[in-house]
This record gives sequence, structure tokens and C-alpha cells, in this order.
Amino acid sequence: MSLFKGKNITVEIYGESHSEKIGVNVTGFPEFKMNYEKLFSFLERRRPSSGVFSTKRKESDVPEFFGVKDGEISGDFSAEIKNSDTRSVDYSNLYGKPRPSHADYAWHKRDGTLDFSGGGRFSGRLTAPLCVAGGIAKQYLETLGIQVEGYVSSVGKIFSKSYKDGKISAEEILKNREGDFPSLDKKEEMLSLIKDTFLAGDSVGGKVECIIFGLKAGIGDNLFGGLEGKISSLVYAVPAVKGVEFGDGFKLSESLGSTANDELYYDDDGNICFYSNRSGGINGGISNGNDITLSVAFRPTPSIRLKQRTVDLVNGCNTEIEIKGRHDACIVPRAVPCVESAVALAVLDEILNNKK
Repeated sequence: MSLFKGKNITVEIYGESHSEKIGVNVTGFPEFKMNYEKLFSFLERRRPSSGVFSTKRKESDVPEFFGVKDGEISGDFSAEIKNSDTRSVDYSNLYGKPRPSHADYAWHKRDGTLDFSGGGRFSGRLTAPLCVAGGIAKQYLETLGIQVEGYVSSVGKIFSKSYKDGKISAEEILKNREGDFPSLDKKEEMLSLIKDTFLAGDSVGGKVECIIFGLKAGIGDNLFGGLEGKISSLVYAVPAVKGVEFGDGFKLSESLGSTANDELYYDDDGNICFYSNRSGGINGGISNGNDITLSVAFRPTPSIRLKQRTVDLVNGCNTEIEIKGRHDACIVPRAVPCVESAVALAVLDEILNNKK
């Protein structure tokens, strides 16, 4: 079980990759009527595609709701998803042998486990209930005119068009989401790289860029209450995330203040605007009214078919392993709705706090 306890809502995710079911409990959600069809379409984006880059594990991921009637939510609700396509036998040769860069060894040191089947509670499978809660949060935010949209901005060293290259609208992101590879361009080059990597028995990482459109200025707080910190903490709940930056991020460390600053001006209607958005829409931990932009870096999935060195914790010796099973050659395309979910939940909690 993992718990996010926000200022207004709590999200509890439970289950494991190969358990009978996984699920989510949400409390403190505002009264709202969700659209089931829209939610199921959102969850479909997280499921494996028919492409070469996805695991061949097939789960329906249709949630069963509790505390929801005809889509009506009035504070607290739960959802469960059954695991129906588990194959623990694929991990029989890995008992007591931690997979390199998985959570296995750290998990063993914390809990003493030697059975790492499916990654347990550290598996990306747990992003399914995250997307249930996050998908509903996205719908609620849209009633307030706020959209949270993401896309693949890079795979390996292939980079697509990005917000940093020039302002991108929510409509452009949605238009380019057709199919099962949500990138603004360079899709064929990215898919070719993933295919070649898969055939070589390896994996490849990449980045997801996420934009929050329509969030007014004044949301968030300073220090520990900062909006950047809150969003980041939830995004890091998505397995394989290794970096989060807002706006120009690390590039700002190479800049001068004169080129890094976002200067302000009044437009013809008297609205305060910015000449640039290098800060990513947040100053001092508080939204400034610009689009909020963040980039999320994903490491390559550690499950690869190539032989790797590790240790045998049972026999106390060095050994080598070959990982079998069904794994993604690139998890980045399926991670886009996961990032959107984490961001939407963080923003929703802050929005509700602002309404008090």
C-alpha cells in the first residue's frame, strides 16, 4: 500500500504486479459526475499497444467502482482492477537473484524478500490505479478550464518538437495523439530506434513533456508548500522516473540572469503577460499564470534479454541472469498518461486548497 496524503485529498494505491487485484481508494474528492467513456479511453492509453515497444501482457484494466453511482462522486470512492494475465513462472529462475537496477535488492534489504516476481508493489502495473484516480482528476480540472496534456519529447537521442522550441497548444498535442505513439513528430524515427533496440535484446529510455494549460496565477506556496515540489513528488511515484525539470530546468544553470529572466508586460487588454516562459510557469513555488511546463526523464526499463551480472542471495555468490517474461522495450509512450495523472492529482489538491 502506498499513500499520498494531500491537503484535501488522499490517494491510497494497493496490490502487486501478480496479486489477484490492484486498486485505489480516494478520499476528499469534490462532488463531480465523471464520464466513464472518457475515463476508459484515458486508461486505454496506458495499456500495452500492439507495437513492438510494449509488453505482451494483456490486462483489460476495466475498473470496478465502489462509492460511485452513475458516475456521481461525492467525496470518497474506490476502484479495483483484476490481474488476469500473470505469469509468475517467468521469474522462477530469478529467485534470490536481484535484477540490476530494479528495486529488487533495495526491496530485499527493506523487507527481506527473495521472491521478486513481477516486481511486486514496485511494478509499473501499479500505475493502472494511479491512472484511474488521475484520469478522474483530469476530468474535474477540465470543468475549471484547466488541461493537463503530455507527449513523448524524446526517445534515446531522438528529440521531437517541444514546447521549448515554441509555444504549443493543447489542441496540437491532442491532434498528434492519434495512434498509440503520442509524440508531436519524429514518430517513425523513434519507433525504428525502439524496434532495433528490442531486436538487440535491450531497452531505451526517453522523456515525457507535460503542460498544464489554464491554471491561474497564485496557486501554490513557498518552501515545503511549493507547487514544483508537490508536482515532482507525485511524478516520482511513477516507476523509472529519474529526473523532473520545470521550464528550461538545468539549462538555466548555464545562463545569465539577463537571458534567464521572464520579463513582464501589459497587453492591449490590460492583462499581465510574459515575454518568455523559461521558469515553466512557476515562481517561488506559486503559479504565475503562464503555462506550466515540465519535462520528465525515464530510464530504460532494467528488464532486458541480454545476460547481466548480479548476485545469488541464497547461495552467497556472484552469478549471471537472463531475464525472461514480457517487458517493454521502451516504457515512455505508455508513461505519458501516468505523468498526466500524477500532475493532475497534485494540481487538483492545490486547487481545492485555494477554494477554502
